[in-house]
Amino acid sequence: MRMTMSDLTQELNRLLGRLESAAERRIAAARGPGGDAIDRTLDAPARETAVTSLRDSPEVAAFRSELVDGLIRADTANRLLRLVATIVEAML
Repeated sequence: MRMTMSDLTQELNRLLGRLESAAERRIAAARGPGGDAIDRTLDAPARETAVTSLRDSPEVAAFRSELVDGLIRADTANRLLRLVATIVEAML
């Protein structure tokens, strides 16, 4: 039996429909009942952090005060600040 162009296009459309249906089922199965990872992240509560700035902390205020009062030598403070700067740069 020889297929006409119309038969070929119908068969192609049928196969493409089956392919699309199979792809949609696989995507739905991968997402699961709660959607995909992006959906779950967007639906989750906003993230919170316990990180606080050290700028106004009591420890930094005491360090500043003792540095100004001469209880900490400037070269010692400079070495400490260079160490902290090295750590911060490595983290960035």
